[in-house]
Amino acid sequence: MNENYLIIGDDDYLRETEENRIKERFFPSGGGDLDHSVCSPDDIDTIMDSLGTIPFLAGKRVVLVREAQGLFERFADTILSYLEKPSETSVLILSTAGSFGKSKYYRRLSGLVKIVKADKPAPSTIKSWVRAFFKKEGIRISPEAVELIVELKGTDTFGIKAELDKLICFSGGEKIEAGHVEQLVGRSMKETVFKLVDAINAGDAGWAFEILNDLYDQKKHPHEIIGYLGWYMRIMQKIALLSGRGAGPEGIAAGLGYSPAYTRRLLGQAKKYSVGRIDRWVSLLLETDRDIKTGRKQPALALEMLLASFLQFHPGVELTALPIRRNPI
Repeated sequence: MNENYLIIGDDDYLRETEENRIKERFFPSGGGDLDHSVCSPDDIDTIMDSLGTIPFLAGKRVVLVREAQGLFERFADTILSYLEKPSETSVLILSTAGSFGKSKYYRRLSGLVKIVKADKPAPSTIKSWVRAFFKKEGIRISPEAVELIVELKGTDTFGIKAELDKLICFSGGEKIEAGHVEQLVGRSMKETVFKLVDAINAGDAGWAFEILNDLYDQKKHPHEIIGYLGWYMRIMQKIALLSGRGAGPEGIAAGLGYSPAYTRRLLGQAKKYSVGRIDRWVSLLLETDRDIKTGRKQPALALEMLLASFLQFHPGVELTALPIRRNPI
């Protein structure tokens, strides 16, 4: 029976989840530290020694190699030869990014191991996962709150899981609404988003791209940044709608669900946007989101082009002199 695995996909959280799930299959009562090894893809000697070592307490020895694409760049023949006649007392788990699927070794390897997919889930799958998470915890969550979590965090499953854990502690067992998500999940990013749109509104391309690079340094993903820009423009739309209906500051604060002090700050931001400009920004955000989801543009490139599009509507900006971004994570 084949008990060797290739976990392949671009979702780090799902890859780690699958690694743990396989490990638990062979160590159902926990523990297993003496019979579990995590090896570097550069250390073929340790990998082969571990695979050849008889398990101490468990029925199998589990050997995990992360970033396994590096293993095949240098030691493909050794690993493939092993997998053709694997040890009956060892389990090899190879974990790698989705790009390995294009490797010349993938087809041969797929006949020697069990393939476990760990691709980034679609937003609809994330929403179902969020709802199931809170249902299991016995806590209600509004549809608007679910939508906002996915809007702000995208498909960053590691980030979403961390935020869900925080929301559980924050809720105290009460129903979670969109306002709670904005207050807790978005707190750390709101100030940065305000700075980014201030830079765009000032027509300062250098400042805008400096902030973008800072966000990359903070391990923020392009889709997450785009999600926060979408949240910001949705707030601007709400303010424009409420103002058009004749609402004053108190009425707008009530409509947004924010404190009067925080609403005053948002009203100051909203003065910079005509209805036409809001519509133009929203249209660009929707187009960018569509380009990423259909694969027409890589997320980082799509975000850079989005900022350039925002900036080009500001007089005096030299688009030919835009700064070069650092590579995002």
